[in-house]
Parts: sequence; C-alpha cells; structure tokens
Amino acid sequence: MSLSADIGVRLGPFNLDVALHASPDEVVAVVGPNGAGKSTLLRALAGLVRLDRGRTVLGGAVLDDVAAGAWLPPDRRPVAVVFQDGLLFPHLSALDNVAYGLRARSGGRAESRRRAGAWLERVGVDAGHAARRPAQLSGGLAQRVALARALATEPAMLLLDEPLSAVDIGAKAQLRRLLREQLAGTRAVRLVVTHDPVDAMALADRLVVIEAGRVTQRGTIAEVTTQPRSAWVAQLVGLNLFRGRAEAGRLVLSDGSALTVAGDLRGPAFALVHPRAVTLHRARPEGSARNAWAGEAAGVHLEGGRVRVQVAGAPSIVAEVTPAAAADLHLAAGGPVWVSVKATEIDLYPV
Repeated sequence: MSLSADIGVRLGPFNLDVALHASPDEVVAVVGPNGAGKSTLLRALAGLVRLDRGRTVLGGAVLDDVAAGAWLPPDRRPVAVVFQDGLLFPHLSALDNVAYGLRARSGGRAESRRRAGAWLERVGVDAGHAARRPAQLSGGLAQRVALARALATEPAMLLLDEPLSAVDIGAKAQLRRLLREQLAGTRAVRLVVTHDPVDAMALADRLVVIEAGRVTQRGTIAEVTTQPRSAWVAQLVGLNLFRGRAEAGRLVLSDGSALTVAGDLRGPAFALVHPRAVTLHRARPEGSARNAWAGEAAGVHLEGGRVRVQVAGAPSIVAEVTPAAAADLHLAAGGPVWVSVKATEIDLYPV
C-alpha cells in the first residue's frame, strides 16, 4: 500500500500545489509555518476538500482524478483522520465513539463494542474511562480515544492533524511514546501534520516541509536538519541560515554584506552557522576569526542551560552563550555588540 498524490487546491488567494509520495514502511511528518497549507493537504487527502487540479492514488485505487472527473466521497475512502481536537461525538461514550466506525463498516453491535474495548485497552484507556463521554475526559485521554477510533477501522491511510497540540505538557511525552508505538504497529500509509519539531523528530522517518502552499524541502530528518534549505527550517532546528553567492572564499549576501568561508565552492549557496559557533563581544575582537561585524543585541531568551541572543545587524544572527557569559557581557541590557565567527565554523553547500 502506497500513496501517490498531486494536490492542487485554490482557496481564495491561497493556492496549494503539493506532490506527495508515501510508503507503508515510513511515517511522514508534514511540517511548516502556520498558514502553509498543511491541514488543507490532509483534508484534501481525506476527501473533505475537493481538488481543483491533480490526482490521488492510494494502493492502486484512484481517490481523486480531476481530469477524469473522478472523486471518491470521504465516507467511501479507506482513510481515518485524527484531528487536533479529537472531534469525538459528544453524546457517545468513549467506547461507543470507537465502536461507531466499526459498526459503520457492517459490524454487529456486540462485536463492535468488544473490539472497541480491546482498542481502548491497547491505547491505555481503562474500563472506567471507556464509559465516560468526551467532556468528562482529559485532553490526553480524549486523544487516546480518537486514536483508537481511527486505528480500529484498520484504514489504508492514517492522517493525524496536530495530534498532540491539545494535550497538556504533563501528558504529552507519554502520549508521544504511545503514538509512536501505535504508528509502528500498522501498515497503513501514515502522515502526521505538526508544527512541533520534537513531535516530528520523535514520530517520523521522513519530513516534508511546506511553506506558502509549496514543498520547499523533503528528506530524512538528518538530511533536512543538517542542510536546511529555507530560513524557516533553519529556525525550526535552531540554526542560522544565509543564502548568497559563493566566490573566491566569500559568500556575498543580498544585502551586500559578506561572510568569509572555507572551501572553493562557487555559485548560489547556503551558509549554515550553529549559534554556539557565534562569539559575542562588547568591543571589536582582536582574535583570529575571519568574520567580525557590529550589531545590536535585540533579544535575549533563556532556553535550557543556554542563552540565545538575537543580534540585529548586517547580517543579523542568533548566538548561543552560557548564562555566565551573558551576565559578564550584560546582554540583557541590549545595546551594541560585536559578532565574530570563524570561517571554518561555517558549513557551505550549494542551493
């Protein structure tokens, strides 16, 4: 079972144009900024949004083919969706929510409830909670019920739209592990939409990045995180990314500034700089760094045991320093700073 989709959807001024392929031996995470079209993509695959252009084939069965006038309604697609707010039936118990899909597929009432109970137990919902209605469940338990309802029908494709966004922090880590286990236990095509890099890296084998309705990067987690191809992806993994033209040991940026780099790459290129490779000073540095420029400490944020400092300048950059260094430099006060980066700390690769 595999998915091959070429999705074209117009919603007012927004235009989604995405080609997507997925196989049953991988979990694919679709990531991107808000408004990129991630949820619209999932709704189109589920048949909840009609295509304006394109074709969707799942396991050899055509779900959409605009040119041929083919469209399979949502209730006839072998597709299950887990929405970010669960969308459980409020008037049914957790058990009957899971049994509903089984009965809709011609299962008997008693057998459907038996199988629903087994699925709820599998995802960690006990008999006491199985009898409760959605309003009586925590966000974490409600998402477990929604997951059980989706998996119980044994879909050919499982779509998860921000499945952990409505779950409180205390329950998220445990539910993330459960979700990974359950995704590994099905041979369905599995697509997860998320804005959380931790969720993407914990759940997925491959990433597809969508920005402004287009795929800007795709690949394994290692490929995407080590060589990001857009500023959004670099920010997602906490790195600095510059784009310019490499020539004679320099990368010339669009604002006219330049970075001295190692290597002999020529032509359009990306330069990747880890924030920990950026050194900050209150006076012009006298060290061996080939790159040094003046800037303004515009923002300071504590993340874990490190301090991230946004420096406005030409170019702007994010540095990561220890709390002790931040205190010594009085970075919380902002003001003028000098930035230095060694040429050997800049990773250069072609566009």
